[in-house]
Amino acid sequence: MTQTKEQTVETPAEHVEEMRLTVKEAAKQVNESPGVVRNWLRELKAYIPTVQGDNGYNYFDEPALKRLLLIRKLSREQNYSIKQIEYYFATGETQIKPELVNEEPASGIRKDLAVIMERMERQEQFNQALVNKLDEQQQYIKDSLNRRDQLLLESLKNTQEAKKAEIKKKRFFKWFSKENE
Repeated sequence: MTQTKEQTVETPAEHVEEMRLTVKEAAKQVNESPGVVRNWLRELKAYIPTVQGDNGYNYFDEPALKRLLLIRKLSREQNYSIKQIEYYFATGETQIKPELVNEEPASGIRKDLAVIMERMERQEQFNQALVNKLDEQQQYIKDSLNRRDQLLLESLKNTQEAKKAEIKKKRFFKWFSKENE
């Protein structure tokens, strides 16, 4: 073991004697369900010093258990939300801001719901504007196709009239030339 004033480095052989608990065992130690401990681990992973085994599972040693007990105390006894606990650990403060302590858990949900409702309303307005624009474009296309069809019909009619006139001319000249013979 190598030691400095501020840091102790231990060899892996010295860790063999340390306690390593599974999620289920750690949950039992802190008097919580394994699901709650897994949720804390998922939400507060950066603040719970677990040891990852070769199999990829998280194991809890003494510092991790102490952290779980603190999380339990903050959550159960002082009614802190996960966000408040995260703030507590992130800032290293021993006091939570008063506005966070007074906030009821449901008020955060209400705020989130209000934001979601506002976004949905804006999305609805956007969708309606999009439908209106599509209707306008569809009408423009219909009008354009109708104008094109009318122009084609007029052109076809003019072409047929020109052919009829040409045929009449030919008949006239043919008739005229027969009479002159």
